Amino acid sequence: MSILTAVIKSTFLHGLANVITFPFWWYTIGVKKRFLGLINGFSNLFRNLALKLMFTHLFKPMFGERSISGRIISFFMRLIILIWRSFLFLLGTIGFFVLFVLWLILPIISLWQIIKLLF
Repeated sequence: MSILTAVIKSTFLHGLANVITFPFWWYTIGVKKRFLGLINGFSNLFRNLALKLMFTHLFKPMFGERSISGRIISFFMRLIILIWRSFLFLLGTIGFFVLFVLWLILPIISLWQIIKLLF
């Protein structure tokens, strides 16, 4: 057996093993990694939008303004900002879930398209 045939045989067997083990990896280790990334994305989005900080400082006056009108303006301004950031968090959450579901169904759709193309 020459070196060339050994290399071709090894490459073919390695490629075949990758094709066979790919679905098992995708739906076990791959899903676990994507789910942990989803959780990490939620926490990063929550932290970057500073929602906890907005909730804790909702009733505190902005810029040290202690008058009644300053407190009312500060409350409504922070409320508007809190609503907007909550909306952005909702959009981000929906986006993360859509990407996770796409991760789950992408191999199935790809296989279906290949079968559809062949037959």
